[in-house]
Amino acid sequence: MVQVAYMLITTKYGKEREVSEELMKHKEVEDVHILYGQFDIILKIKAKDMAEVEKFILDKVRGNKDIESTETLIASDVG
Repeated sequence: MVQVAYMLITTKYGKEREVSEELMKHKEVEDVHILYGQFDIILKIKAKDMAEVEKFILDKVRGNKDIESTETLIASDVG
């Protein structure tokens, strides 16, 4: 079963576009949007399972020096 997660990201000042472009290079990323408000970016992650989502977050997101904070929302299918 495919696992979907959304990630709200706060970047260092002025780094929104650079971070967005870097994240789009990864196969796990289905969609990226720059936001105005409390968060700078919303990221849609799609992976084969939760372990792959976790690996992506730990290896590719948290290691980015231009990302200050994240909030991860795990999607759950109903029905």
